[in-house]
Amino acid sequence: QAAWLRVAGRFAGMPARRFVPHALVVAVSLVPAASFSIYDWPDVLGSTWMFDRGSTHGYIAAPLSSGQGFALRGPAPDWDLGNQWTPTLQFDAVAAVGGDPDPSTLPNRTALRASQFPGTIHLSGSDGERFEISAELAFLTRNASVVRLTLSNLQGGEALLASFRIGAAAAKLTRLASDFVAFALPATNEDTPCFSGSEFSQGQLHLSSFGLLDGRVQAIDWTTHVSAHGDSLLAESCALSVPAGGQVVTFVAISSVAEWEPAVLSLLHDGAAVEHAFQEAVGRWNGYLSAVLKPQDGAQLPPDMQWVAVKSLQTLMYNWRFVPGFPDGVLPSYTGYEGGFWSWDTYKSAVGMAYFIPDLAKEQLRLMVSAQDPGTGHIPDKVDRCGRGGGCSGKPPLFSWAVWEVYDQTNDLEFLREMRPAVEAFHNFWYAHRDVQGVGLCSWTEGMESGMDDGVRFMPQYAASVSNSSIHVSTLDFWSVDLNAYLYRDKRVLASMAAALGDAPGASHWSKEAQALLPRLQQTFFEAGPSAGQGFFQDRWFNGTMLPVQGCEGYAALFCEVATQEQALAVAATLIDPERFLLNFSLPTVSKADPNYNGRGYWKGSAWLDQTWFAYRGLMLYGEHEGGSSMADLAQDIKRRVFSSGKGFQSKDPTALNEHYDPETGEPIGATHFSWTAAHSLMWALERPRARVQVVV
Repeated sequence: QAAWLRVAGRFAGMPARRFVPHALVVAVSLVPAASFSIYDWPDVLGSTWMFDRGSTHGYIAAPLSSGQGFALRGPAPDWDLGNQWTPTLQFDAVAAVGGDPDPSTLPNRTALRASQFPGTIHLSGSDGERFEISAELAFLTRNASVVRLTLSNLQGGEALLASFRIGAAAAKLTRLASDFVAFALPATNEDTPCFSGSEFSQGQLHLSSFGLLDGRVQAIDWTTHVSAHGDSLLAESCALSVPAGGQVVTFVAISSVAEWEPAVLSLLHDGAAVEHAFQEAVGRWNGYLSAVLKPQDGAQLPPDMQWVAVKSLQTLMYNWRFVPGFPDGVLPSYTGYEGGFWSWDTYKSAVGMAYFIPDLAKEQLRLMVSAQDPGTGHIPDKVDRCGRGGGCSGKPPLFSWAVWEVYDQTNDLEFLREMRPAVEAFHNFWYAHRDVQGVGLCSWTEGMESGMDDGVRFMPQYAASVSNSSIHVSTLDFWSVDLNAYLYRDKRVLASMAAALGDAPGASHWSKEAQALLPRLQQTFFEAGPSAGQGFFQDRWFNGTMLPVQGCEGYAALFCEVATQEQALAVAATLIDPERFLLNFSLPTVSKADPNYNGRGYWKGSAWLDQTWFAYRGLMLYGEHEGGSSMADLAQDIKRRVFSSGKGFQSKDPTALNEHYDPETGEPIGATHFSWTAAHSLMWALERPRARVQVVV
């Protein structure tokens, strides 16, 4: 039996957080003046889950099982997107109100089309003659979203008497009123214990008590009908008279927590305010678009790079997550990596996001610092969804690079001052705990620590563990070129940080350390090739012989500017070889000539865009010097291959940006919606002359 009630809801407030982007009103510094519109960019990612403002719960436009149009599915937690009890919300209108509708019948008379724009999901359709209806969802806060419902009268000469209908299926309803519904949410898992408890156990749907009739506020009453099983409902508004050519707008607010946030609650009873908040949400995304499509130099992004820039922006934003009690983070991907925030993924995401939301770029790095060991300076492999450090033995020291790049985008000296002690402590950790031979060169403890988990150089025939009991250090039995190149770059960044902060003695100290290390790296890790003019940077065993593996670890010598100009030319001569590295799509993680090469083999040959970008960036740096034009040309050829032959990188291709790729075909492999692929795509798209790190003298 259908039941409906008319009661007033009571709501408790939620504590405010420090981080500005959660606030309902976004700080001006976060949103550049908009000159681009989200509505120019439909379906860049196709139909995908949308998250925003750090939300844990997302929405998607889902096709109805009847095949007649689309509905909104959500809010769904990212740790259980396939849960059968995720509500499906349908929207419709009827041109006359009459009779008591069957509560098991959802509003499906109008088949709605679906489009996803950056930051919004839009459903729309018409009955062909009398009216058009649209439903557009946007996030107001991390926990609250709003659907803007618009009913337009298509009749040219007469008023339309119509009502809105809203249905919810697959919803475990727990409380009901005429304009308010509470529903159970899927439980948390072992990775997200901080999202357990009553606060996160249910969501809410609130039907607005007003409409905007051609901009004027008009009261709206709702009647709610519930199925006998309590798993679906149909809400119908009172009849509304819409003048010829006019429209009426109302709102449905959805919360993914048990209690409404006070700022949102106050909006739900103010028609003009909620409309303004919705337009502000759209304007915020327009600002992000402006930042990536018209960079700081004022020149609009080339058309062939705009699509992937917008896709990268969406990918990064949809992976943004709230961490209770800690700074926010960005997941590597919400499909397969929703368990936490890996440190070297974070470094790359922060650099990419500094272009358009620099405060969030800083917050990600603060999240890593929050988990730094105060005794050793170690930054863990990952930080979980509740802010706890863990994972394997660690990840590469790219922290200083990320801090410096964010500073370069923002000129925020206070941020640089804040990060400097953490950068220095992390740098010192490696020499205290990874220099097993005590010679000033460091080694990985395992493949996972390098980030290149199962790379060829870590196979048993090449790698063995050794220990130094006197200093309690265990590592693999070879020095790694990438680790030591990163540490050399660390020293240069620390010199630059000291100089920027007015610490001349500090700048001198770190420059001298870098200067002393550089020739050792050039001598230790460079191996001349069998052909004249060729060579490569490779790992070296402690016994002095070179590992017979040429892989992406060698790209770090270019990116970190370890190589001499002559050595860089030799590496370029190796990279340009189509039998080894210059494959159709991108550079592989190990030479194609290696007997263990596998183009789809994770770190045994597939292409990872971060590594390709490191090679590209290094070639461009050396290309700036006399005699380096051929390296700059090679770099541009590498970039052209990625964006012309990789699936998902060309205009109008909605394929998600993936974890890694087949270097020969450009076919995506691994997790979809991968943040560092998006971040490095943005770095390519938005590259401009960069502030150089401190020159060693």
